[in-house]
Amino acid sequence: MQVSPPQFSYLRSLLKKKTGVVIDESKQYLVVARLLPIVRQRKLPSLDTLIDRIQTASGSPLENDILNAMMTHETSFFRDKSPFETLKNILPEFTKRRAATKQLTIWSAACSTGQEPYSIALLLNEHFGNLLASWKIRIIATDISDVVLNRGREGVYSELEIVRGLPQTLLKKYFQPFQRNWSITQSCRQFVEFRQLNLTNDWPIMTPYDIVFLRNVLLYFDTKTRGEVLKKMSHAIRPDGALFLGGAETMLGMNAGYERLTGNGCSYYRPKQS
Repeated sequence: MQVSPPQFSYLRSLLKKKTGVVIDESKQYLVVARLLPIVRQRKLPSLDTLIDRIQTASGSPLENDILNAMMTHETSFFRDKSPFETLKNILPEFTKRRAATKQLTIWSAACSTGQEPYSIALLLNEHFGNLLASWKIRIIATDISDVVLNRGREGVYSELEIVRGLPQTLLKKYFQPFQRNWSITQSCRQFVEFRQLNLTNDWPIMTPYDIVFLRNVLLYFDTKTRGEVLKKMSHAIRPDGALFLGGAETMLGMNAGYERLTGNGCSYYRPKQS
């Protein structure tokens, strides 16, 4: 099954407008792979028929299903490892700076099904238990997709999702068996708040964040959209905060208003002081 050039063009434009995500013209196979299950579920004759139905129904449940299907939700516990090692190394510095208020707010943007914010919660439980008893710790986890946010709120993961990056020691301490899957314990759930947010839309007024993980999402945007997101992010992070990007993402060539720092093999960024 294929999608015709006009319908593919419409879908690309819709995805860019609604989510900021840019699909290359060579990625028709991706559209087919991700939308074919919806075609079969709704017993439609073709992909073109599916796309026809949303052209006069902006904001419909079907359009939402298509946009959710087209999002990339690749994630795992402690993905890429080095950002979490760097986070562990810089947290003592943050605790000194925040000693007066005893508050720490972390944002996991484009959190997908929750493995990243829960990894942060696991790290805090494992290495900074003293903070958890007397500090106010908040981990805000956002994503454009309500589908993956609901999965994150459930906090239940399959065996395959668990073995991807989660050490056995942490599995035994912070997860419980649940219907052939694994459920994360309340000691980690309690710090994570899931919220829906489209990074390319206007953001609500936010409490300034100490640390932000904005990893593996900017690479799906064009240069203009990346710059807009990074500019908004510079106002959402405290002046002495830290912004983590994905391993394949960089601010090179972008006048984004950040200074680059390094730690434990991983770069992170801090808003430049004006």
